[in-house]
Amino acid sequence: MTSDRVSMKGILRFVSGTIFIAVLCYLCLQLTGEVWQHSDDPKWLSSYITSSPPHHLALILSCFVVLMTMGFPRQAVSFFCGVGFGALTGGLVALLLTGLSACIAYALASGPLHALVTRLLGNKLASMQRALAQNSFRQVLIVRLFPVGSNLVTNALAGVLKVPFIPFISASLIGFIPQTLLFSLLGSGSRFVSTFEQPIQIVGLLVSILLLLSLTSFSRRTPNS
Repeated sequence: MTSDRVSMKGILRFVSGTIFIAVLCYLCLQLTGEVWQHSDDPKWLSSYITSSPPHHLALILSCFVVLMTMGFPRQAVSFFCGVGFGALTGGLVALLLTGLSACIAYALASGPLHALVTRLLGNKLASMQRALAQNSFRQVLIVRLFPVGSNLVTNALAGVLKVPFIPFISASLIGFIPQTLLFSLLGSGSRFVSTFEQPIQIVGLLVSILLLLSLTSFSRRTPNS
C-alpha cells in the first residue's frame, strides 16, 4: 500500500511538472512569437531591439533561455543577439544564455527527471555511465563541436548519467563558441562573415576529428575491467 502511494506521488509530480513546463514554453513562445515571425529581417529585429525597454528585452532573453532548455535552436538566439548587441557582445550574450540553458537542463535531468529515465533505461544506463566517467570533458566537447545532434538530448543525458558538472559545462561553453560566433556575426551583418565562416567550420571539424582519434587511441590502451 505504501509503495503504491509513493508511486502515485511520483506520477502526480511528473504530470504536474510536465504541465508546468508545457505552459511555460507556451507563454515563452507567445511572448517571443513576433520575434520569430521576423527572424529573417535584420532591419525589423534591430528596430525592435532598440525600441524595446530594458525590462522587456530582459524578458525576451529569459524566454530564450527557457526555449533553448527545451531544445530550441541556439543558432537563432545567437543571430538575434548579433543583431541587437553586435558581433562580439552579442556572441558573449548568446554564449551566456546557451550555457545557462544547458545548466538548467542538466539540473532537471540530474534531479527531478533522473528517477524516471533511470527506470526506463535500466542496465543500459549503468554501462553508459561507466563509459562517460572517463574523459567526460573530451566526449562532451566532441558532441558540442559537431553541428549535428540535439542540445536537449546532450544536456539531459549528461545530467542523467551524472557527468561531472565542471567538465560538462566547460566543454559545452568551448564547443558552443564556433557556431555562436558565426551566427552572431551573421546577425550583426559583419562584412567579415565570409572570411570567418569557412575557417571556423574547418577548425571545429579538425578539432573534433583529433579528439575522436585520441579518445579511440586512449580506449584501446585502457585495460578492460
